[in-house]
Amino acid sequence: MFLHTQRLLLRNFNASDLEAFLAYRNDPVVAKYQSWSLPYPREKAEALIREMQDVHAPKVDDWLQLAIELKETGELIGDIAFVIKGDDARQAIIGFTIASTHQKNGYITEAATALLDYLFEDMDMHRVIADCDTENIGSWKTLEKLGFRREAHFVESLLVGNDYVSEYHYGLLQREWRAKAAFRNC
Repeated sequence: MFLHTQRLLLRNFNASDLEAFLAYRNDPVVAKYQSWSLPYPREKAEALIREMQDVHAPKVDDWLQLAIELKETGELIGDIAFVIKGDDARQAIIGFTIASTHQKNGYITEAATALLDYLFEDMDMHRVIADCDTENIGSWKTLEKLGFRREAHFVESLLVGNDYVSEYHYGLLQREWRAKAAFRNC
């Protein structure tokens, strides 16, 4: 897998990504709204990188995580992932993570735009969904900027550690994405 934008490469992970991956996965600012616990184990990072480095095409019900590399420096700054739903192969779920030192630079919007173009145009997805913690303002604002519609607010619906958190669920249809893309290209 390889996608690119003006500033970014979205690519398979490779072994040299390990230290940067561990650094942002172990950053409490980044981990705050994610499903993993701290400390994030080296063995788990090594296994994920090994698994993702040889994936060449998406498979139903298997998450595919792509490294986000800054073209200018070659630095790994985050990852973006998707899974094609097993009960409907024309629907996908996306998620993303960015190192705290690279947040608020538009990188996730840029990476997600490339991924959504791939999902809607190359994969012919009908619908893409995403969810996030209601307190993760950066994530839900990014989803809304991308054109996602907030479809649900689930109160204390997800157990994270010892606490239940509330979630927003978002959806975006292929026709909505295409209409937004047509407007962008005017």
